[in-house]
Amino acid sequence: MWKTININRQNIRTETDKAVLIACPHASDYNGYCFWHPSKLVREGRHKGAVSISYTEEFTFRLKKYGKGRYNSHEVIDEIQLGYDELEEVFGVMNDNISAPQFKNDYETHKPEAVEAVKTEADASLIENE
Repeated sequence: MWKTININRQNIRTETDKAVLIACPHASDYNGYCFWHPSKLVREGRHKGAVSISYTEEFTFRLKKYGKGRYNSHEVIDEIQLGYDELEEVFGVMNDNISAPQFKNDYETHKPEAVEAVKTEADASLIENE
């Protein structure tokens, strides 16, 4: 069964004819990691700032962390394998069917009841007469 999640376009680092390099969100536990995903499985998202990636439950995502230096920017420093459910948690911020508890709003919105204006007369001692 095919699944999709939405990700920010900002998280796309590089696009080639065959694959797209997608960075993990900074707010996640995998900040600094990225993974390659086939271009055929990347489509327009639900708004102009998002793209949708498709995958099945059998997909294994190999997250890689590259060096940040001048000479090791193409060198893989660390590599982690994630299942589809773990990746959904990482990108759960934009996905409707995932509830990310760290982004829930704990504040209640309060709308006060309408109050009718009361007509009163000004105190005569405060009115200036010219």
